[in-house]
Amino acid sequence: MTRRDFIKSLATGAVAFFAGLYAFGCGKKETPKEEKAAEPEMTDEQKREYVFANCICGKCPSWVECGEKGGFCLVGKSTCIKEKKGCICPDCPVTAKMGLKYGYYCTEGDAKSLMEAEAKAG
Repeated sequence: MTRRDFIKSLATGAVAFFAGLYAFGCGKKETPKEEKAAEPEMTDEQKREYVFANCICGKCPSWVECGEKGGFCLVGKSTCIKEKKGCICPDCPVTAKMGLKYGYYCTEGDAKSLMEAEAKAG
């Protein structure tokens, strides 16, 4: 047996050894599956209350004070905000809780409309 054949057989044996360990579960990193209690679905009224209670639109650089409440992710475009000066939607607790992924709801429209438009665009 040549030196090259010897090294090749060692490498083949090592691969087979580690493949065997993996097949029997050694070396696998498994995390215990924790069962989460499913949160009950929020009603439309509960969503509305949550949005307005946790909305941070008034702190946004694009905010224009004109008597609107904010919550544009729910209610749609602002009648006052016309210029994009920065967006804090990603930092809003509503974004995390409701699983939102857009921004500039004040100028682009509510989350539901944006999701529907994206689905149509495919």
